[in-house]
Amino acid sequence: MSTIDDIPVRSRSSHPRRPVLVGVVVGLCAALAAAAGHLIAPTGEPPSTNLSTQPAPTAVPSPPAAATPNLVPPTPITYWPSASTTGVPAGTVLRNSSGLTLRTAGQVVTGLNIVGCVTVAASNVRITRSRITCNSIAYSVRVLTGFRNLVLEDVEITGSGVTSAAVCCSDFTIRRANIHRVIDGPRMGSNTTIVDSYLHDLSRQTGTHNDSLQTTGGSNILIQHNRIDTYNATLRDPMNACLMLGSSSGRVTNLLMTDNYCNGGNYSIGISPTLAATNVRFTRNKFGRDYRYGVCARPTQPGVFWERSTNVWFDTGLPVIP
Repeated sequence: MSTIDDIPVRSRSSHPRRPVLVGVVVGLCAALAAAAGHLIAPTGEPPSTNLSTQPAPTAVPSPPAAATPNLVPPTPITYWPSASTTGVPAGTVLRNSSGLTLRTAGQVVTGLNIVGCVTVAASNVRITRSRITCNSIAYSVRVLTGFRNLVLEDVEITGSGVTSAAVCCSDFTIRRANIHRVIDGPRMGSNTTIVDSYLHDLSRQTGTHNDSLQTTGGSNILIQHNRIDTYNATLRDPMNACLMLGSSSGRVTNLLMTDNYCNGGNYSIGISPTLAATNVRFTRNKFGRDYRYGVCARPTQPGVFWERSTNVWFDTGLPVIP
């Protein structure tokens, strides 16, 4: 043993201190771990959370739901005539007849199955509850010049795929007619009315320009509440026009087309650039989309009034010309 200033000192090798230091470090780590126990959760257990002291989450608004397209037309197609509401009434017994030339004023023809064409050479003739099947290249029904007030009511007119026009040419009223398989429907001159009728399935022939309705001149013409299916779905052919107006040779005066369904045509309403018109009005019509070029050619032609707010798409009710 040696001394320093008379204080005994052991050699380093004779009094080891390493275990003491290790113990101090271990104890210190244990104390720190105990102090932090509430912050570090044991392995495999979720951390403890006091929900009462947490701030409420900020609500995130949901995006607005996408608008569902309105797939239901505002006016159903059943509003307009069809095969079940036009033509010969169900249950009517028909008698066979050949083609007719009617020469007696005020004559009434009813309940006939007419195989042939009809020529009217008298005024105030009435044809009702009958079917007319004409295979002439001319007209299924023709009113000769100078005779007035033919009425065709609850009739079916078919042109066997070859007839030039269903009815011609002036001074007639068509009501609840089913007209089909003709190249053109009625050709309208002065004093003509077509109401509550169904025009459909025009017949395409080489070089034809098929119109469901047509006028090249006349006055006092009414086209109201008809279903005009110019588009031929079987042929996938829009044809020429639901209504074709005008030529360079005649003036159209006081024509009203209102409350009709119209589908098809190169233009559904064809207006000639040479049309001379006075008070030609289009209101409250619904249009389909099976045309080739558009709904109306030249709606601003002088003398033509196109009511934009009421001439609308069948499927949406929105104006076809904004």
